Amino acid sequence: MTIVTGDSKKTGGRSNAEHHDGEGLDGIRARRNLLAGYWAGSLIGFVGDDLGRYARDLHEVDHAVAGDSDVVARLSRDLSLAGHTFSKADIEAALRRFHVQALKDTGCTE
Repeated sequence: MTIVTGDSKKTGGRSNAEHHDGEGLDGIRARRNLLAGYWAGSLIGFVGDDLGRYARDLHEVDHAVAGDSDVVARLSRDLSLAGHTFSKADIEAALRRFHVQALKDTGCTE
């Protein structure tokens, strides 16, 4: 099984994931995406640096289109390639859970 990860785009010497780790909705969304990436990457079998790279790459995918369809599609494809079956609704529910966790982690409320 091969799962292609993209190159990290740089912004002022920092990756976009690091750039968006500030406060506010962008920071919460970045945290949510990283949590989702670590969850999916672990299920896929990534460990160590590969797991961290996968989580950051998933966050980069989120900049392709507005909304969550790009992240949901990537997670669905990667998990399927690894032999896991999750419906779109399952993945969207997981993203909502990770969003709630990101809010708790950052001490923010919506």
